[in-house]
Amino acid sequence: MCRDFVYLILAYNEVHTLLLNNSVEYILEFTPPTGGVGSYETMPSMVWLRSDGGDVAHPVLVTARQRAGAVTWQLPYELQARLLFELERTLCPDDTAAAGAGDAAACEGADERSAFSLHVSTACAAPLRVQLRVSRPDVWRLPFAAAVSVYASQAAPRVAHYEFAPEQRSVRVVASSASGACALLSVQNYSCPIAQTLADAATVGQRLTMVHSGAVEVMRREFPRGFFVVALVFPTDEPCRDAPRDDDDWLWGDAVLRSEPPRDVADHAAKDFSIAVGVALTRAQYALAAGATLLLFLSFYVLFGALVLAQRWPPFARHVRPRAVLAPREPAGSPSGAEAEAQAPGARRRRGSNDTYDSCDDSNSDEEYSAEPAERAAPTEHTAPTEHTAPTEHTAPTSQATPAVDAATSERTAPAPAPLTDSQGPFGLPAAPRLAELARRPTRTLRARSDRYLHTLYTVAVFYALPVVQFVIAFQIFLNVSGSLDYCYYNFLCAHRVGALSDFNHVVSNLGYLLLGALFMLQVRRRRRRRKRTPRHRDYGIPAHYGLLSALGAGMMVVAVLSASYHVCPNRLNFQFDTAFMYVLAVLIMVKIYQSRHPDINARAHATFGVLAALIATVVWGVLGGGRAFWGVFTAAHVFTFLLLSLHIYYFGQFRLEKESLALAASELRKGARPAYRARLALLVLGNALNWLLAGFGLLRQSGDFAGHMLMVLLGNALLYMLFYLGMKLAHGERLRWYAWALLGGAAAAWAPALYFFNAGSSDWSTTPALSRHRNHECRVAQFYDNHDLWHMLSAVALYLSFSALLTWDDGLSAVKRTEIPVF
Repeated sequence: MCRDFVYLILAYNEVHTLLLNNSVEYILEFTPPTGGVGSYETMPSMVWLRSDGGDVAHPVLVTARQRAGAVTWQLPYELQARLLFELERTLCPDDTAAAGAGDAAACEGADERSAFSLHVSTACAAPLRVQLRVSRPDVWRLPFAAAVSVYASQAAPRVAHYEFAPEQRSVRVVASSASGACALLSVQNYSCPIAQTLADAATVGQRLTMVHSGAVEVMRREFPRGFFVVALVFPTDEPCRDAPRDDDDWLWGDAVLRSEPPRDVADHAAKDFSIAVGVALTRAQYALAAGATLLLFLSFYVLFGALVLAQRWPPFARHVRPRAVLAPREPAGSPSGAEAEAQAPGARRRRGSNDTYDSCDDSNSDEEYSAEPAERAAPTEHTAPTEHTAPTEHTAPTSQATPAVDAATSERTAPAPAPLTDSQGPFGLPAAPRLAELARRPTRTLRARSDRYLHTLYTVAVFYALPVVQFVIAFQIFLNVSGSLDYCYYNFLCAHRVGALSDFNHVVSNLGYLLLGALFMLQVRRRRRRRKRTPRHRDYGIPAHYGLLSALGAGMMVVAVLSASYHVCPNRLNFQFDTAFMYVLAVLIMVKIYQSRHPDINARAHATFGVLAALIATVVWGVLGGGRAFWGVFTAAHVFTFLLLSLHIYYFGQFRLEKESLALAASELRKGARPAYRARLALLVLGNALNWLLAGFGLLRQSGDFAGHMLMVLLGNALLYMLFYLGMKLAHGERLRWYAWALLGGAAAAWAPALYFFNAGSSDWSTTPALSRHRNHECRVAQFYDNHDLWHMLSAVALYLSFSALLTWDDGLSAVKRTEIPVF
């Protein structure tokens, strides 16, 4: 079939109408008008087309030919199952051809005019009408530090260009809109062709979905000739918003929660954008912010060192020296601790459960007879005489006399237990339990149990952290290669790139956990070495649990590694990296507090970490597969587990989920007598009330961030237990040393703003990336740190001070006999 060619020269800024069928093809040439703003080589042309006929099988084909290349469009075209008969596209600037120019001599004599042509044809036999217009864009060059407004629709994306100033290393592109339409913001290299469809833009440059705001930091090394900013609008809101609610949810959502019924999503076809190119930080600002952070946490080391040196000054030492009863000196020629244990008749005999309140007393564990060398009470210049305890140079005088006993027997071997107090309650429990009745285990046994927490934590941390680091490195590489900024939930308004890291500030702000955790372990080690040099009498004070305390410091260091790894690319797939060891710390805090007054019946390390493993598995289930059924099961399990734990705590570990224990507990309840342990009952009532409220809140809200809900439950219980323990100490007349009060006050002062910044947040991985950006905000401190960074730093300080308070708040009991220390 013969086809006629029609050649026309047309003007800019006018609507031209063409009558078209399969027998004619138009060749249209447009020469831009002279004058005006800018030149043709820096100001591209825009082509608008509309067709009133044709179909996908027989479309109108339009080919634009220019010096930078050629591109073809068709009308109508499909956009996510929608057929569009109108489009508007921006042509490439002619100077983009210079980026791919080879030998200049090969193009010698080429037409340098600023002209281009359109070839319009169709295979449709029926006549149809095509309208077109060629014009200049209203906005092309993006100014620095000034916002410009552009209007885009699903048929007409908008393109703007930014060229780096000579001194600029990077800039931040920020887009905002009052419209609720779903859009795609794409940053592309300054080259031809420009990707102006959703399918093409999803494969080039950097891109992100947005509703009301979006931002991206652009590096000069990645876009040396500048970059295009392309704004595209989705035909539906599905890519930006959560999936619509299932119709089966009407009863729960409408009848119970009284939520609004589901509505059809409006078909937003257009969107106004405000686009601004702002300043990014310089290297000096990076160095200043990171250096200030390092100096802040190193100042704690300086303060700790100053306090250690100040203890050599007598006026200050009088206020901090321990008031403790030391162990008697070991007589000359007596066997060592290990030898005394080996020679002691029946030293290898297992203790019956009637000797202690430890329900696991008859286990086959060999922890009680560990080969670890026993601490010696060898005489030193600080050791008290054997007859009576006398103050050392670090010990204040005490009026309590210490009976002369053999140190090896007192410190390392288990003496025959004294008869337990006459029982007045179920399970053979004393009416007013004292610490001496719950601390009958040898010191070495308690030390081995406590150290096992640290060893277990090391093992778990190594096997957990190494795959985490590998996983997030792969995520960062994938992000850098793909260019999609929807994979990682950053605060894009305050995410500073360094090298391959897209969010350096959220990584470096975890430095506090690492440094302060190491400092706390140093404090515990120092105290442990001092205790080894000057052993305390085993009948006085709270038993030391240095292994568990060291595990708290080590846990803080692991939190630093895992939280930093999570913030390399935070998303739904690696959320547990950020919270796993926060769960560990919360549980270990509760275990440490309970262990202070219940040394013999405390949880073993393997059991504690087994429970933590179950918790983390539950969190994974709740986040990835949660729903009404999950929340119902979890709520029931939460309430039942805490009730069972309450009975176990109330009866000093003697209650078991067995018929006899249940019958005995039920009989006590039926009697209606006054509870034997009112303080413990008060704690458990408060604990149950808190946990029932949290369980009900979670069931009604059913947040997608189940990991945060679990962290709230654990931290809430840890805080409640700390307050209860402190209150009971004061109620029993136990005084805290002044430095313990200072640590508690500092911890409270740090926790309050830390929790505020945590709740303020800066992103939300439980929703879509576009909606998460609603929580993005500008940096709060030094143009470098946002709310979540401040949470990292303040919570690190709060944890450190809280752990230091746990280490020191029982120092006032060092000279009190265990038979006089109450259990609560």
